[in-house]
Amino acid sequence: MKPPVNLEALNVENLGVSIGAAYPSLGFIPLRDAELGNGDYYGLYWPYGREDREPIICDMLHDEWSLEVAFSSSVIFKKWLDLNDGFRGDEEVDDPDLVSIRYRLIKPLLKNRPEEAVQLLEPICNDFPESSEYWFALATQFRRVGNSLESMKAAVRAFASNWIFGSPPNGLLRLLKNAKGQLDDPIINQADKLFMKIGEEENSNYLILKSVIDEYLSSETPTLGLILNQNYAYLMMMETNSCRERYNFNIDEWLESHQALCQKLLGDDRTRCS
Repeated sequence: MKPPVNLEALNVENLGVSIGAAYPSLGFIPLRDAELGNGDYYGLYWPYGREDREPIICDMLHDEWSLEVAFSSSVIFKKWLDLNDGFRGDEEVDDPDLVSIRYRLIKPLLKNRPEEAVQLLEPICNDFPESSEYWFALATQFRRVGNSLESMKAAVRAFASNWIFGSPPNGLLRLLKNAKGQLDDPIINQADKLFMKIGEEENSNYLILKSVIDEYLSSETPTLGLILNQNYAYLMMMETNSCRERYNFNIDEWLESHQALCQKLLGDDRTRCS
């Protein structure tokens, strides 16, 4: 993964080696700058397929088992650190490229200005393609302007997003089920069998996800398979031991296999900043 331009100015843990597995995502490297000390800290993160680009900065929310995009670049992050003397202070830094700020600014358009919303949502989804919320918003706005094909494509991306940044919104499965027969896609083809639950004694979702993952990995869009495979492990680690045993899931074996898939399909195993 491409090192940030100011790598030497950051307090990077473990010589730039990812701690990622099921949580946080593979490709997350901790930073000890402005660390809170309770498992919540910042880190460098490369979205899947963006290993040759500068990383973004994410905040690891340990209690919530989630990541949050915090800064658009390491350069902006360092400016913020300097303003706050290296701590999590109250001084803000201008970060106009931050996707969460851009999304918040256009939210008022989602109700009755769909054409403008589409124009602004597309670059947000392109700049950070792992947010289910952003893709779902784009899917619904495309639907409102009458572009059903692009709506279905965005709905697929909303499902094949990184659920560590937020679970798929309510209503997404309905969009996908309604698209069956209109777009040939592994997720859409299986949408009527999917449900977003964990903790079930028997959960057919995992078998369906595995089949969808395999289809994507051998398709022209294998990155979607890698992201869904990341989600598979994320969900499995929230399941009971008996559930993991039932579906033959072992986190160490999964990680070794996932790294090999990343190396094969992305040319980078997402384990090291170098």
